[in-house]
Amino acid sequence: MHIYLYEPRSNALAGLLSELNEAHWEPVAVTDDFFERQLDLLGSDGYADRPVLLSGHPRIVEHIARLRKSGCRNPILVLRDQRDPEAAMEALDAGADDDIVGPVTGLELRSRVNAITRRFHGHAAASVHIGDVTAYFDGRDPDVAGQPMKLSQRELAIFQQIALAAPRLVSKSRIYDAVYGMAEEQPFDKVIDVYICRIRKKIEEMSPLGDPHIRTIRGRGYKLAPEIVEKADGPVALRPSDHSEHEVQKAQLG
Repeated sequence: MHIYLYEPRSNALAGLLSELNEAHWEPVAVTDDFFERQLDLLGSDGYADRPVLLSGHPRIVEHIARLRKSGCRNPILVLRDQRDPEAAMEALDAGADDDIVGPVTGLELRSRVNAITRRFHGHAAASVHIGDVTAYFDGRDPDVAGQPMKLSQRELAIFQQIALAAPRLVSKSRIYDAVYGMAEEQPFDKVIDVYICRIRKKIEEMSPLGDPHIRTIRGRGYKLAPEIVEKADGPVALRPSDHSEHEVQKAQLG
C-alpha cells in the first residue's frame, strides 16, 4: 500500500521510511511543494485510498486545510513527537482523521489506516461476507468456505480493492492506479486481468459450488458477488460465458 509521507526533518524521515518499509508500505516522501502544486493527483481515480501521514510540523494544519479544500478525501494522519492536546484539536478540526503520539510502528499505522479506509467505503466491521468469501480489511488473506486462501502480496492488493468496493463495481483503472500508480515500473494494464484470473481460479477451486465470485462487467470493471442472487420471481444462477463476461440464466433450484 502506498502512503504519502511529509517529514521535513531528514533524520526523522529516514527512520520513518525504514519503519514503513518493514511493514510492507510503499512510502512516497513529499515536500511542501506537493501541497501547493500536486494535489490534483489525489483526485485521480485509484488515489483516494492512499493515506497521507504528516509529522508534527508547524505547517501541518495549513497543509491539512489545503488538502481538504481541494476536495481530497484521503485518510490523513498526524504523527507527533509528544502529546499536544491543543495542536491535536486544531489538526482534527482542520480535517485530519487521526492524531498520533509517537513512537509508532508501521503495523499500527496500517491498522489505523485500515479502520479509516473501511469506514470510508461504508464497512463498519473488519470483514465482509460475500457468498463463500470472507474478505478482511486488516491485511489478512481472505477465507473461502471457512478456509484461508493464500494470495501473493500483489494478488491481495488487487483483491482488497474489489472487496472494499463490494457490493459495488470497481473499475480496472482504479485498481491499477491504487496498486501501481506510484511504482517506478509501470506494467501494461492487462496485468490486472492476469491477476484477477488467478484470484478467480483460486476462489473457484475452493468454493463448494465452484463459484469464482469475481464478476467482470465488460468495459466497466469488476465486482465481488456470489453466483446465486435473489430475484423477485425466485433464485437466479449466474454462469460464466467466458473469462470476461457473465450471463444471467434462470435455473430451477431444488
